[in-house]
Amino acid sequence: MIGFFAIALALAGCGGGETEQTDGADSVGDLEIHRPFRPGPGSVNSYWLEGTDEILVFDTQREIALAERVVAAIQETGKPVTAIVISHYDPGHFGGLQAFTDVFPDAELLMTEAVADQIGRDLSGYVERLRETLGDDYRIPPEPTRLIENREELSVSGVPVIVHVVTDTEAETMTMLSIPSEQALLAVDLVANRMHPDFTDADIDSWPRALDRLTRDFSGYTLYPGHGEPGPIGLLVANQVAYISFVRSLVERDMLSDDVATETEINAAITAIRSNYPDWESVTGRPAQLRRNLEAIVAQLGGELESEREAERENAEDNTSVS
Repeated sequence: MIGFFAIALALAGCGGGETEQTDGADSVGDLEIHRPFRPGPGSVNSYWLEGTDEILVFDTQREIALAERVVAAIQETGKPVTAIVISHYDPGHFGGLQAFTDVFPDAELLMTEAVADQIGRDLSGYVERLRETLGDDYRIPPEPTRLIENREELSVSGVPVIVHVVTDTEAETMTMLSIPSEQALLAVDLVANRMHPDFTDADIDSWPRALDRLTRDFSGYTLYPGHGEPGPIGLLVANQVAYISFVRSLVERDMLSDDVATETEINAAITAIRSNYPDWESVTGRPAQLRRNLEAIVAQLGGELESEREAERENAEDNTSVS
């Protein structure tokens, strides 16, 4: 059985003080899964798999300061980090990378070719925004030591850890890790448990289908999500599929009956989401995430925002006046 050890990196109050607390731990078996996270809006999970004589890190937190605290906890074990795996092109999952590479320079940096390419090209500007925010303290992520592929077998202290690459879900491409001997699946952002997921780059058609495949391929497993608490795969997947379906239905039924989403309809949809999912935090921590989610679905379903139509009309009128 895998032992589960959750480190909550909680920011205490507004004065900048920090506290660290430890949530419950299961009995330790061949591997121990550690889940460091900071609770609240923008909470993101990274994981480290501790074997008898080595450690594999899976994702590296959003912020360097939080990543440094995870590094410190790992150092207390006295075991070497032999590999760092980055799951996908999302600053919440690679933003703190340099804290790990600075302290564990001999660890292999592993990612798929697609993820390495996306980070290198930075078409969404995630790396650039990190650099603007952190200034000289931030360094562009290095190229991977080695590229990994779907179904490749890694190992932590002799325990097989399998790479699974999925495409067109919450992100264009994403890497999961499974530990068959322990029936554990680190599914990253395919699931956000009791948190509002980010739909900005999502494919809302194929994402639910990929989730359904998880329940078939990993029946009986414990799912460790990219955001929120771990739990039974069937329950977490069902909840995620239901959330996607609910938000999509709001857009199709209430916002795109005439192919144009008005400001009033967007605000009503946000109210409905918050009413149906009270006390849920956003995975990005940004106040406007629900609005951006709805706008992304509108665009994917071929609709148009009223604000965009107005802007196009005004631009056309200006061009007519000039001519």
